[in-house]
Amino acid sequence: MKEFFQSWKFKVIICIFALVFGIMIYAAVAGDNIIFPRSLLETVAQPFVTAGSAVSNWASDTIDTLVNANKYREENERLREMLTDMYGQIVDKERTDAENEHYRSILGIAEEHKDYTWSPPCNVTARNAGDIYGGFTIDRGRADGIELYDPVFTSVGLVGMIGELSDHYAVVKTVLSPDVNVGLVTTRTKSVGITENDAEYAAAGYCIMSFVSKSSDIKEGDIVMTSGSSVFPEDIMFGTVRSVFSDSNGLTKHAVLDPSEDVFRITQVFVVTGFEGQDD
Repeated sequence: MKEFFQSWKFKVIICIFALVFGIMIYAAVAGDNIIFPRSLLETVAQPFVTAGSAVSNWASDTIDTLVNANKYREENERLREMLTDMYGQIVDKERTDAENEHYRSILGIAEEHKDYTWSPPCNVTARNAGDIYGGFTIDRGRADGIELYDPVFTSVGLVGMIGELSDHYAVVKTVLSPDVNVGLVTTRTKSVGITENDAEYAAAGYCIMSFVSKSSDIKEGDIVMTSGSSVFPEDIMFGTVRSVFSDSNGLTKHAVLDPSEDVFRITQVFVVTGFEGQDD
């Protein structure tokens, strides 16, 4: 340590401090008549000024936060309520727009079949776990005029029927289910049959149209519509023929059908709550 105080480095530091101190005294005496020393002094002092300003601002912000904490909390709460209300309006608008779009999409069927009565739009709220036939639950029920076995549609075509029912929800069995037997007819040759599904074809998304006459000219690509019954109205799109094969007894044919609607992907449906000939 003694060597440091006797070294030339220490002497240089002492000289620098002496120079700066002298400049400060000179600047104080000379006042506005000196420019260079004042600039130098400001340069030397700038870091201290900046640090002091930062400390002052921090202290001011801290005191403001402590004093106005309740005020800020109330303002945040009001903003949160405003955002919640705004998000609610957006969700309501999106829901209304979706319902209006669904109404427009079904308008063609409604115009063509004026005897139909319809439920409000139904949202798919759950996929029935373990149901390989694509069954799902909707958010409408008996309170909305829906009854057991009512047919279920989209604007594309038949989806299935109501299989279970409560006041405010219902379970839909789809056209892939062996429990849903739909009378069908091809538009080209008027070949008739009825759905008789099984798990193997349903797993691939297909239906089986059975009891088709051996002499029928049913072919791949034929369009298939509902033929009408007390459960399903007539002339509703069902799907197209994918392939045809003969029954093992050789007396009838079977047609593999590709349904017009993918029951595993739909999010909204309509229920036909009444039509001419229903329950006859």
